[in-house]
Amino acid sequence: MSTTSSTEIQQLKEFISDRFNQLDQKVDEVKQDLKDLSNKVESIDKRLAIVETKVDSMEKRLVTVESKLPDISEKFGELKNWRQIALIIIAAVLGWFARSGRL
Repeated sequence: MSTTSSTEIQQLKEFISDRFNQLDQKVDEVKQDLKDLSNKVESIDKRLAIVETKVDSMEKRLVTVESKLPDISEKFGELKNWRQIALIIIAAVLGWFARSGRL
């Protein structure tokens, strides 16, 4: 009975040892997965920082453009007035030539 129980105890020890080894392997796999996830999160953080700086620079440009927009629209209005004045003058000159018959 002693040999049977000692072999059974030995088998039980081996079984328990195998289970602990499997648990250790699974823990190592989980740790590796966590490291991979950590690296991916760091990579995403770096990309996000780059995107944030680009958005900040675009916002600064937008503020600059918005501050210049009234000036630009005013200048465009002036240009439009000059175009109208030039068209009126050209039409008047053409009309004068057409009435006099020299054209």
